[in-house]
Amino acid sequence: MTLAQNNKPWQLRSEDLSAIEALDSFITEKFFDIHAHWYRKADLNAPENSFWNSGPEIAGYGQWEDYTQQLLPKASLLGGLFFPAPLPKVNLSAANQFLFDELEKSTLSRGLILVKPETSQKELELGLSHAKVVGFKPYHVYGTETPTSQSGITGFLPEPIWATAHEHGAVIMLHIMKDKALLDPKNCEDIQRLCLKYPNVKLILAHCGRSFHALHAEGAKFLNSIPNIWFDMSGICEMQAILPILKYFGPEKLMFGTDFPVSQIRGKCISIGNGFIWLDENNCNWDQAWGKPTLVGLESLNALKEAANNFGLDKSDLGLIFWGNAMHLLGLNEHSPTTNQAYYKHAKTRIPGGTQLLSKRPENMAPNHWPPYFKKASGCEIWDLDGKHFYDFSTNAVGSCILGYAHPEINKAIIKKVNLGNMCSLNPPEEVALADKLCAIHPWADQARFVRGGGEACAVAVRIARATIGRDKIALCGYHGWQDWYLAANLGENDALKGHLLPGLSPEGVPDALRNTTFPFKYNDLEAFQEIIDQQPDLAAVIMEPCRYENPAPGFLEAIRSITKKHGILLIMDEITVGWRLHFGGMHLKYGIEPDMAVFAKALGNGCPIGAVIGSKAAMEGAQRSFISSTYWTESLGSVAALATIAEMEKQDVQKAIEHSGQQVQGILQTTATSENLPLQVKGFPALTSFSFDHPESEMLRTIFTQQMLSKGFLAGTSFYPTLAHNEKIIAAYKQALAETFGSLSQVIKENSFEKWPKEEKAHSGFSRLL
Repeated sequence: MTLAQNNKPWQLRSEDLSAIEALDSFITEKFFDIHAHWYRKADLNAPENSFWNSGPEIAGYGQWEDYTQQLLPKASLLGGLFFPAPLPKVNLSAANQFLFDELEKSTLSRGLILVKPETSQKELELGLSHAKVVGFKPYHVYGTETPTSQSGITGFLPEPIWATAHEHGAVIMLHIMKDKALLDPKNCEDIQRLCLKYPNVKLILAHCGRSFHALHAEGAKFLNSIPNIWFDMSGICEMQAILPILKYFGPEKLMFGTDFPVSQIRGKCISIGNGFIWLDENNCNWDQAWGKPTLVGLESLNALKEAANNFGLDKSDLGLIFWGNAMHLLGLNEHSPTTNQAYYKHAKTRIPGGTQLLSKRPENMAPNHWPPYFKKASGCEIWDLDGKHFYDFSTNAVGSCILGYAHPEINKAIIKKVNLGNMCSLNPPEEVALADKLCAIHPWADQARFVRGGGEACAVAVRIARATIGRDKIALCGYHGWQDWYLAANLGENDALKGHLLPGLSPEGVPDALRNTTFPFKYNDLEAFQEIIDQQPDLAAVIMEPCRYENPAPGFLEAIRSITKKHGILLIMDEITVGWRLHFGGMHLKYGIEPDMAVFAKALGNGCPIGAVIGSKAAMEGAQRSFISSTYWTESLGSVAALATIAEMEKQDVQKAIEHSGQQVQGILQTTATSENLPLQVKGFPALTSFSFDHPESEMLRTIFTQQMLSKGFLAGTSFYPTLAHNEKIIAAYKQALAETFGSLSQVIKENSFEKWPKEEKAHSGFSRLL
């Protein structure tokens, strides 16, 4: 479209054309403007020297389309979310009427009416009665608190307007105030309170929560568990204001807007000191600058481009930001089926069993209800593919994330290494530093080998032991992985006995020739262990967890250490689950046992793949003679993550903190069950809490429990592995949800109403541990 000659005040310059060309490969093919203004100068009553008087007499749909198309020449403009310019002396009713008229010119465009605190309920309802009006645009200049620049949210957006928006599921475009904007505690407190009180409101925090001072955007971390919040980044000219929104909310909650006609200002907004300044032709002498300014709309696009590159966004992410999120928020695209369950159904046609890890199969928790996939995880919070938010009161990544998900210090160390390169033809020095660190923590150990997982660590330790001692047979106590050497324990004396020792762990595919090479015994059963020694004195090694659900009986570990030394058998302590979680460095240190080898994984890397085998020089001697090698054991991210994780554990008493959280949860479980007359057994160390229902329908009760906790925003099964991120506030929320759920379970038992729950939704049993 071509603008009328007499209505074309904002002209592109050569520097703008160069910027547009540089952005060409970044811009997506479609665009929806989530934040733009329409106006007639006659309605604004703007000061004579105001920017708003520099443009055309009328700036409606046609003018927006023409000017915006200049900035995005190859994009298809789908429409936008428009509202009047909120100037102090605007003729509000006339401005809203102009909005109504212009909305008729665009099929997909929607509008927000300009509102003041005194706008009546009738006026609000009348505005929303317009077919294309979807909500409200308040602004501080109309507020009751002075100065309005320091106004609280309810000073210009009182609760009656929130209530009306809630009733209609309407959008509120909120431009918050106060010096610290999104970092102001009162602003965050009010946003949390109001969004939770009025959950049907679709709140858009304009300008990344008014983060014109880029560092203020960090306040997004205080709001990331609230589901009905979105952000637009209109007018934002610095990527540092965009990155925290991506970090705490992901690309699904960020939308691009032009802020038209602010997009036509020549200059940009920048952070300065503890605030910000708009550099434009009114307060900046461009003749003294070493360059020529471009338009704010182009500066915003450049800021997004830098943030996208920094964060690693791809074209699909940008599609969400440029148009997809806005279309979904406003209900302008067809609703797709539930992403999580549909995707898992497809996964089961591509991935045998559906998942890579047995423990992560949704059927083990609540079939058709447990979310199979996550989109984002932080602390002890998870967002699934459907955008639902949960607190994780299950195993927190099967015990691997002891510090919490996406811990900033671990991420910082990893990102640095990614930027420097994590893999090449040479070896990473970090593996030497990690070997030194582990041997310093464990003075009995002299050497270390590294892998990328717990099962590998156990397999490598057993291989080394066999090579060092020159024998084949292994005694074991506990769960040690999926490899042949371990599952050979389930081969039994003949094929009819396959799978009898460890239910759920099938030895199918394990060579029969490995029969009678692995001999299991139960924890604290010294007599059973001695029987193995009497019958199999030629063991190469004993591998066992130092503990799992309980402390060892007096003298149990000491006797095993003594017996293995007497017979020249290597003792391997499996610290993969309990190590670091119950005691820094492992429980064998707490019990005063010096093994020949120890294996670590899980919490060692706080979610990053790393496993370790440490041992005395004599015990590790076999590693030199046996071929034990893998390409990806030489990448550096695992070692970097482990070093950073250990450093964090040294700075903070992590074990004490998670023990305290576990004790709180165990107490909550016990007291709540008692008050609801629910038959419950709680067991395990606080840092490895588990519970079960003492009832014939225990598995169905477990299933119902998980389903109901999911509906309340909690991933919860009958095991809980606390992390450093489980704070008092989150545990208090769990307590409230648990009380409601236990009350429901008690009623189910009382009424014997199990038939109401479909049998096909009953959770599957996992494997049993040999302890």
